[in-house]
Amino acid sequence: MVRPLLLCCLLLVLSVRADTIHVYCDDWPGFCHRDGKGVYLDIVRAIYEPQGHVIQPHLVPYKRALAVVSQKGGDMAMGVYRGEVKGAHQPDYPDSADYVSVVMQDRWLQHWNGEHSLKEQEVLWLRGWAFDKFIPVTMRWYEIDSHEMALQLLLKGRYRYYLTDGALYPKDGLPPELAQVFLRWIPTYPIFADTEKGRQLHGLWDPGMRTLIREGTLARIYRENRLYDDYLDFISEQEAKVRREAPSQD
Repeated sequence: MVRPLLLCCLLLVLSVRADTIHVYCDDWPGFCHRDGKGVYLDIVRAIYEPQGHVIQPHLVPYKRALAVVSQKGGDMAMGVYRGEVKGAHQPDYPDSADYVSVVMQDRWLQHWNGEHSLKEQEVLWLRGWAFDKFIPVTMRWYEIDSHEMALQLLLKGRYRYYLTDGALYPKDGLPPELAQVFLRWIPTYPIFADTEKGRQLHGLWDPGMRTLIREGTLARIYRENRLYDDYLDFISEQEAKVRREAPSQD
């Protein structure tokens, strides 16, 4: 009786391990928190926990998250630009989007004319972001290590513009000498490891997202994370996309 019991326990442990999804993301306010909360992790749980999976988040720097999943050391990573990682799988539905905004001194606001104003200007953004791939104007851009450092350089007049995510760093947290304007949405997506498990998880993402959107769960997740007002237009775009698609896809 002892050996069959030990075998059953071993099989149970292996089953639990197999059902654990290792999710990698950076420590982004509102999206991925060390307490296991945030938009990204809430979405992953809503899609995969009903399928019997357990979510194990790993908060690491963005580039490391991409490397771990691309090298098949983890199952999925969140908040990745389309086509940024070769050899990994990405779905049709995004996990969110960068709410790209531009911060500048007040004196430049009257001359602001959208993306065209960035042309040939000295522009800052946080290290690891890749706005140059999605904004079709030539900029003299520089990567910076922190949001606070970028604001200091703007205030000193060293640079004209700072591109950032307006949801992560809203305008009400800026010094009074600085202004912030919305620029564009850049959708981001999860990536899945090129493994059998990664491909299975990839196959569940789009049907799961359509269900979350149709049932209002996606909107609720943004509300609970206090990001609904910032992402209302993005959520509306996803709702319209689901309405356009045939129900038979699920």
